Amino acid sequence: MPIARRIAWILSLGLVLVTGGLGIYNGITERSDGGNALQKSVTIGVFLYGVLGLISAYGLFRRRAWSVSTAIAWGLVITYVPAAAIIGYGGEPTPVGSAISASGVTALLALGVIWTAHLVTRGQPEIASTSR
Repeated sequence: MPIARRIAWILSLGLVLVTGGLGIYNGITERSDGGNALQKSVTIGVFLYGVLGLISAYGLFRRRAWSVSTAIAWGLVITYVPAAAIIGYGGEPTPVGSAISASGVTALLALGVIWTAHLVTRGQPEIASTSR
């Protein structure tokens, strides 16, 4: 694997591992904190991107083709949560620009992880082959 691809793989693996661990921890410890429906969706989203992050990290580490799909799901959830958190917990008036920019930055990070997952898993089988 070329050095640039290896660096992208290590950074992406680290990002999904950290967000996965923090997401599960925060999702469990903060599950009773949500007041309204949007705040509860943020807590569920945090837990969900934690689970998807750890699953994606496993697949990315093993260089499995299915990790692209889990990385896409992780990216969608991790892009939703910042905007929903700013709007749900922000109070009045909540600047829409801050919600858009927060989700925009996380979307860029997620695209980097998805791109890396695609690159490092090209040519890998979807499931393990029984032939040797």
